[in-house]
Amino acid sequence: MASTTTLDAIDNETVMEANRERAISLLIILVNLWLWTNRPSLAQTCKLTEANCICDKLNFSSDGLQQLRTVPRTTPPLYQISVKQLIAPYPDAVMLLLLSEFVEEIEYERFYERALRIPPNADLTALKLKNAPTVQVISVAAPNHHLAVLQIGRSGMRSLTAEFRKLHRLQFLHLDDGSLETLSLDPLANSPQITVLACTSNKIRQLIASRNASLYIPLDDLLLGYNQLETIDGDFFLPLRKLKFVTFEGNRIQRIEGRPISLPMVTMISFVQNQLTQLDVSEWQTPLLVELFLETNNLTRIPTGIERLPSLMTLVVQNNLLTAVDLRRFEAWPNLMKIDLAGNRIRNVLVSGTGRVSMPKLQLMSLANNELAQLEFARWDFPALTTLTLVDNQLHQLPDLFQLFPKLQRVFVMQNPLLCKNVRRWQQYILNFKIGIDSVVFGIPCSTNSTFTLPTGRVLCCVG
Repeated sequence: MASTTTLDAIDNETVMEANRERAISLLIILVNLWLWTNRPSLAQTCKLTEANCICDKLNFSSDGLQQLRTVPRTTPPLYQISVKQLIAPYPDAVMLLLLSEFVEEIEYERFYERALRIPPNADLTALKLKNAPTVQVISVAAPNHHLAVLQIGRSGMRSLTAEFRKLHRLQFLHLDDGSLETLSLDPLANSPQITVLACTSNKIRQLIASRNASLYIPLDDLLLGYNQLETIDGDFFLPLRKLKFVTFEGNRIQRIEGRPISLPMVTMISFVQNQLTQLDVSEWQTPLLVELFLETNNLTRIPTGIERLPSLMTLVVQNNLLTAVDLRRFEAWPNLMKIDLAGNRIRNVLVSGTGRVSMPKLQLMSLANNELAQLEFARWDFPALTTLTLVDNQLHQLPDLFQLFPKLQRVFVMQNPLLCKNVRRWQQYILNFKIGIDSVVFGIPCSTNSTFTLPTGRVLCCVG
């Protein structure tokens, strides 16, 4: 079982100040309790609470180590020690080395040193600094073959340095809510097990492409949301041949430069909340891409070449500036299951050419919050469609959609000026909760000029 230590630490900057005592709190999660099996049993040093042992104070200037070594054994095994106050006269690297005798994971609630010194011979598998505003760099004296998880929050680091090359077993690197301005993958070259890199909520303006043509970084997940990126260089992604999940939400991205994106294993890409006005994916090499999220951008049309993404199942283009959509663009996708075009300015959903447009696996279509007055339902061949959302448009009437689409289960048409004669024909569907329509609720009157009352007494809103 993994272990976690939480401490509110104020360590000394030099060994010369070793006699200065600073009070800090920590939470220690123990893994290898066998460390104490053969040690002499002394008086109980902490209060047992379920699987937790709570100590009021540990003083490493006197008997702190002895107290840790005499923590009582329990059944089931104790996994956590909480220390309300820790007096630590050691530099941070020495402190980590001492604690690694007892724990596998340490979490600092606050950390005040300028440099985080990671001892190469400490057996820690995880080190987490939740709040480290003064940390500018990490320092690793020699290669570390133990640390798998490194999490530093709110730090002052501006980039990944060469020191990261010494973390050979690193698997998860989280540098969130910090001051990073650039990001290069080169410092991770000696971490062959790394699978997750999260750098959300920093100040990253540039992704630096590596000049090492043979560089391979085995990331599965790359999280770069809420930074300050305005452009993306496709060359940056060349070492990420295993990447499956990448997010850029909350940046300022306007365009993608350099070579087309090549991510042969990627299944999900998110550009939510950026500033894209157009997007060309015709040369992307993303054969396994399943989900593409483009919500809240400035797109005026569906991305060019999107029909060349054969594995795509979900396309979300909510809250953009689309005014017209040709459904024929989507016909080439054999696996497409969800299209979400809500929150645009769409006046026309057309089907170019002759005949019907076929999407054999489409299950959900959302055209909510647009400006639609009519739709060519008769030209839609969607045999698997189960949910159709048309909320907040200008539709006056609809055909019997449940005859057109045999698997249709729900239709949402609230906030449309529907004719009462049309609503009257649907009353059985409404009673069976298959059609959602505006009605009088909690005494709030309809905004339309007429109503229709169901046999149950429910009053529906419609236009007379």
